[in-house]
Order: sequence, then structure tokens, then C-alpha cells
Amino acid sequence: MQYYENPYLKEIEVNILKREGNRFLLEDTILYPGGGGQPPDEGYVICNDKKFHIMHIGNLWHEIEGDCQGRVKIVLNWERRYLLMRSHTAEHTFFRILENKGARMGKIALGEISSIIFEGEIEIEDILEAEEKTRKLISEGRKVRTFWIRKEDLENYPDLRIKLSRINDESIRVVEIEAHDLSACKGVHVSNLSEIEDFAIVSVKMGKRKEVKFLVGSRAREFHAKGSRKLRELMWHRNLNMDKVERYVKNIEEDNERMLSAFRELSKDMDFHRESYGALEIHTLYLPYGDYKTLQRRAMEIANHKDAVVIYGLGNVVCMAFNPKYEWVRDEYLALLSRMSGRGGGKGNFLSGSASDGKAFVENLKRIICEKAISLHGGENGSD
Repeated sequence: MQYYENPYLKEIEVNILKREGNRFLLEDTILYPGGGGQPPDEGYVICNDKKFHIMHIGNLWHEIEGDCQGRVKIVLNWERRYLLMRSHTAEHTFFRILENKGARMGKIALGEISSIIFEGEIEIEDILEAEEKTRKLISEGRKVRTFWIRKEDLENYPDLRIKLSRINDESIRVVEIEAHDLSACKGVHVSNLSEIEDFAIVSVKMGKRKEVKFLVGSRAREFHAKGSRKLRELMWHRNLNMDKVERYVKNIEEDNERMLSAFRELSKDMDFHRESYGALEIHTLYLPYGDYKTLQRRAMEIANHKDAVVIYGLGNVVCMAFNPKYEWVRDEYLALLSRMSGRGGGKGNFLSGSASDGKAFVENLKRIICEKAISLHGGENGSD
């Protein structure tokens, strides 16, 4: 098939061998049907002077959205295919380095931004080192070739990366990166690492299952340039050099933790302001900063054990807990949130959202509920 024999071919004319509805068996194709993390190719077919969408669904069967017969011309979406070829080869180059450190492949997804999900005892430093080595291999222009072997010959390739459980055929396609990697793969690849141009890790998620997202080509080069510029701006605005950046960030983290600890204590000790309207108590509090969970727990304790509605703000976060007998306050909260262009909601007798002015929201909601409470439950008994 031409997508293997000549992966750089952008268009081809072929004969239709058989048709079943909108499914056509063609004598050959340049469209890769997908697999190994590489999506199916996109393209169109020209027949009877008309263009129709075409997709290779496997074994030279294609779906064509049109009435074709005889001989057709397939035109590949080359820009997309070439990006996938470069990204796939970059993934092989990069992950071989991580696998040598103990990483175990989970899943890859190739595209404008490609991702690799894997497991293993891998640290951030390992990922950065693998990125650096990948860029070096790309700059060296290592050659890439593909060939087929028989299953019975696997013992002759001890360094081959392969998942035998996924191999159903007797023939195995191998992608070799010169003096670096051997991998069983059905995907379509470039013939030289230099075609990748550049490689950049753009995000990392750590945990038991880790995820790395990357770019190739000019977008990767631009990412490195932008990151370098941003780092230098941050350093020079603060009179730092490279050796002092890590200590500077650590000091900020330590100061932030001390500040958060103080806010947690404040959230424990700051009293809600209480007012009574008949049997109903309204408790309010506004803090520019504080601990969300501590205030939520305190508010729910009051609402669940008293005839009370508790309204509080934490910066732009606005919350309300209420005794279930006062279900009508839910509508008042949501209506005010909508009027103040906020967003939020909740389940049971606790609501949480955000508003541009948290303090004003608390004051306005208190006033609205007070007025309605007086009309429903009688006058004010007092406050403290």
C-alpha cells in the first residue's frame, strides 16, 4: 500500500475494484486507516469532475460520499498527515528515553498538540532530560527506516519495543531510529529526524498515571523562545539570576503557606454576625481571604442545628447554607447571582458561586432575605 511504500505521495489515481453501497474496494491507497495512536488520514476523491470526502476503513475498503465508478483520484490532506508523521516519530524518539528510565506506555494521541499517557517512577527532571536528548537527536538528523520481520524472528531483535498481545499478524512492521530505537509500529513516519525540526513539552501532569503533551516543528520552536523570554522577564524584573530563581520561588511558597495558615485560623475564629427575624436567624460574614472548607463546615453546622440561613463571602466566592425549612431562600440566592452576572448553584441546603463583588452580594442577599423574612415570619427581634 502506497502510504507505506511511498509515505510522501500526496495524490494517486486508482481503479475501483468493487462497490457495496458507499463502500468501495480500491486497488491501492495513500490514505492511512489509523492505528497505533495515529488518527486516520483525511482527504478527498475526484470522480466525474466532482470532489467527495473519502476515508480508508481498512483492507483497501473506503467510504466515499458520492457516486463513483471506474478510476478515481485520491488527494491527501498532506499538511495534516505530515504533522502526524513528524509527531509520531517524535513520540518514538522521546518515549524511548523515558522507557529506558522505567516508564510504561499507556496511550498516545497525536494531533496539533500530542499527548502521551504512561506510568512509572518518572520525575519532572527525567521528562526535561528526555526532551533535551530528543532535541539533540533531531538536530543530529538521525535516519529513520521501516522494515518487516516475521514473528518467528523476534529473538533476533532483543531491543525491539513491542506489545505481543496486540500483534495478531505473523508479519511485524518495525520502525528504526538510527542508533536509538527499534519499535513495532504500523504508523506512518518521516525518514529523518531533522524533519521534526524541534520538539517541546508544553504541559505535564504527574501522578500514578502521568501525561505529557508536546508540540513539534515551528510551534515547538516558538514555545521554547516564548518560555525563555518569559523566564528572563521574570528574573530581570526581580533582579534575579538563574541560580536564584528556585530559592526565590521556594520563599514565595513558604510565605504563601504561612499566609494560608493564618487565614485558616481566622476562618475558625471570626464570628458570624447574627440577626433574628421572628424564628429565623440570619448569619453573615465576609472575608477577603480565608479557608473555604472551614467556613463551609461552620456554616453547615449552624444551618443544620438552628432555624438559620448563613450567608458568607470569601473574596469573590459567595456561599449560603440554610435550614431545609427555609427552602425559599434558594431562589433568592440564584436570582441575585444572576442579576450580578455571577455563576453557581448547589445541591441540598448548600449553594456556592462567584460574583464580581462578593461583599456587595452578601449585603444585598442579607437585605433581600431580611425583607422577605419579615413579611413571612414577623418583625426583627434583635441582633448581636
